[in-house]
Amino acid sequence: MRTEKGMIDKFKQTFLEEARDILTELESALLALNENRNDQELVGRAFRALHTIKGSGSMFGFDELAAFTHNLENAFDEVRNGRLQVTSDLINLSLAALDQIKAMLEEASGQAAASRPAGAEILAKLRQLTAKDTPLALAPTISEPLPAMDAAASKTPEAVPREWRICFSPGPDLLLSGANPLLVLRELKSLGRLEVKASMAAVPPLADLDPERCYISWDIRLTTSATREAIADVFIFVVDACDLTIEEVPDLEPQPVVPGSIAGAMVQVVAAQSQGSAEAKAAESKYPPWGRRASDIPDNASSIRVPAAKLDQFVNLVGELVTVQARLGELAMRREDADVAAISEEIERLTSALRESSISIRMLPIRGTFDRFRRLIHDLARDLHKEVELRIDGADTELDKSVIDELTDPLMHLIRNSMDHGIESAENRMASGKRAIATIHLSAKHSGASVLICVSDDGGGIDAQAVRERAIEKGLVAADANLTESEIFSLILAPGFSTAKQITDVSGRGVGMDVVRRKVETLRGSIDIASKAGEGTTITLRLPLTLAIIDGLLVRVGPAYFVLPLATTLECIELTKKDVEKANGKHVANVRGEIIPYIRLRDYFNMKSERPEYEQIMVAETEDGRYGFVVDQVLGDHQTVIKNLGRFYRHVDLVSGATILGSGTVALILDPHCLVRGAVRASSQGSRKAIRAAPRTRSLRAAAVQGTA
Repeated sequence: MRTEKGMIDKFKQTFLEEARDILTELESALLALNENRNDQELVGRAFRALHTIKGSGSMFGFDELAAFTHNLENAFDEVRNGRLQVTSDLINLSLAALDQIKAMLEEASGQAAASRPAGAEILAKLRQLTAKDTPLALAPTISEPLPAMDAAASKTPEAVPREWRICFSPGPDLLLSGANPLLVLRELKSLGRLEVKASMAAVPPLADLDPERCYISWDIRLTTSATREAIADVFIFVVDACDLTIEEVPDLEPQPVVPGSIAGAMVQVVAAQSQGSAEAKAAESKYPPWGRRASDIPDNASSIRVPAAKLDQFVNLVGELVTVQARLGELAMRREDADVAAISEEIERLTSALRESSISIRMLPIRGTFDRFRRLIHDLARDLHKEVELRIDGADTELDKSVIDELTDPLMHLIRNSMDHGIESAENRMASGKRAIATIHLSAKHSGASVLICVSDDGGGIDAQAVRERAIEKGLVAADANLTESEIFSLILAPGFSTAKQITDVSGRGVGMDVVRRKVETLRGSIDIASKAGEGTTITLRLPLTLAIIDGLLVRVGPAYFVLPLATTLECIELTKKDVEKANGKHVANVRGEIIPYIRLRDYFNMKSERPEYEQIMVAETEDGRYGFVVDQVLGDHQTVIKNLGRFYRHVDLVSGATILGSGTVALILDPHCLVRGAVRASSQGSRKAIRAAPRTRSLRAAAVQGTA
C-alpha cells in the first residue's frame, strides 16, 4: 500500500512537471501580448496561468513560490480590470519573474538554488510599476492565509457588493488528490464577508469512517464586489472533484441559509450536467483537472501523461521484438514448414503494426520547439536594438521526440546568426526600401520519410565574395578555385569559419554553424543553404522522422551485409561486365538516357572478394544529385532497428549505426550522403582547385562522372 508521504511526493512531482508546461504557455502569452497589447484574451491566459501556479504551489506546500507568483498575478488582475496598461516594462518584468519562477521550480527539484536578491529586486520593480504603496511579501507564514486577491482585486471600477450563495460539496476522494477544503474557504474569505455553515449529514458511524475521505459539505453566503469568474477561480483546483454551484442571491428575495440543503444543490448540478448546459461546459474547459490521481481520470479521458523514459523503453522493446521476428522469419525459410511460415507471417504483420504504433506514440508536434524561440528573438532584438517578428508555419508537423530533443541547439545557433549577421538595423532596412521590422520565418513540413525545417530571414543575405575571401585566407580553398555560389555558401559550415569582423556576445567565433553541421550529421540529416543579396537567407535542415526504427533495403557485398535507407533509394538496375566495358572504365551508368555516377562499395571498403558476373546498382537521391551504389545482391526490404556503434566509432560518419539480422549477423547502416561526400573528397585529394573542407560540392560530382571516383 502506498504511504502518505509517497503519495504527496508523487503529487508534488506532478505539480513540478505541469508547472513547467504552464510556464511555457505563460511565456507564449506574454510574448504574444507584447505584440497585441489590447488583447484581453491574452491577458486572461496570462492571469489564469499565474493563478494556477499560485494555487497549486500553495496546495502542495510551495509557499514561497505561491507568494511570489501571487504578486505578479495581482499585477495582471489590475490589467484585466483596466487599471494598469500593458507596457514593454511590464512585459520585460513579467518575463524576468517567469525566469525566477523557473529557478524556484529547479530549486524544488533539487537543482541550483534560486537567487533571493533577484526575486526581491523583481518584486520591488513590480511594486514601483504598479504604484503600490503596500509592501509585497516574499512568502507567507503558515499561520496566515495565502492572499488570493487584495481588496481591489477582481472588481470593476464601478462594482458594488453583491451577495452570492455557494454550495460546495467535496467529492469523497478530494483529500487523496492533495487538496485542502479549508484553504479554499480561507481564500474565499479574502474576497469579502463570508458566512459558512457545514453539513455533517453524510458523516458515517465511527466504525465506518474512513479518515482519508471527505464527508463534510458547506453552504456558503458571500458578500463581495468580485465577479462570478473571480469566485470560480477560487475553486479552480477542486472543481473536477466536487459538486459546486455559484448563484447570485436576488436583491428582492433573499433566502436564508438552510443547513443540510446541499442535497438540493447537488440535484441542480447533476441536472445541469445532464443537460450539458453551456455554463457547465465552459467551466469544465476553463478549469483544468489538477492534482487528480490516475484512478480519478474518467474512462473517456483524451490523454494521459507518460514519462519519456517509459516510451523509450517501450520502443526499445519493440525494436528487440523486430529483431526476434527477423530470426523467426529466417528460421521459417530454412525449415520450409508451412505452419511455421504462416505463424511467422502473422507475427511479422503484428510486429510491423506494433512498430508503427510505437513510433507514432513518440511523435510530437514541433510547435513547442518553435514557440520557445519567441523568447530568444524577443531578448536578442532588445539587446541588439533591432525590431524582429517571428512567423511560424507547419507547427503541427510531427517528429520523433528524440529528434526534437536534439533540435534546440542547431535552431538556436541559426536564429542567433540571423539576428546578428543577417538582419540589418531598422535605419539600414528603411534606407534600402524594407520594413523597419524584420522577419524570421520558422517552418516545417513532411517530405517523404523526412522533415524539412527551414530557418529564413529577410535580411541582407550572405556576402558570397566575403565568404570566398575568408575561405582563401584560412586556407580552406585555393585562390584560383572555380566555385559555384552553393559551394561558397557551404563553406560557412566549416569548423572555426566566420566572416564577422568583431566578436560579440551573440556570435562571431565561428563555432555556431559548425555545431549545426555536427548535430545535423548526428541526426543523419543534411543542410542546404540558399541566399540572395539584399533579400535574405534560407537554411533548410532535412531530418529523418525517427531515429529508432527505419525501413531499409538489405544488400550484400561479398560476405558483408549493409542496409541502405529505403527513403533515399529510388530504384535498382543490373550492372554487367559488358556495361562496364562500354563505359570505358568510367564509373557511370546510363539509366534511361541519364548518366548516373556510381560508387562500387567493394572497392570503396577495400574488400578482396571476387566480383560476381552480375552486380546491382542501387540508385539513391543524395545532396549532390542521383548516385548509384554497386552491390553484389539486393536481398529485399528490412525493418531496421538502429543500434549505436559506441564511442569508439563516433568519428566514422559513413555509417549511421548497425542492426542485427535474423541470423545474428551484424549489418552496417550506410549513410548515402556521407558516402558520396567521402568519395568525392577522396577523389579531390592533391588537387589545388579542390575544396578541402566543404561538406558538399558539385564540381566533384563531375569528377566522378569522368571516372575518377
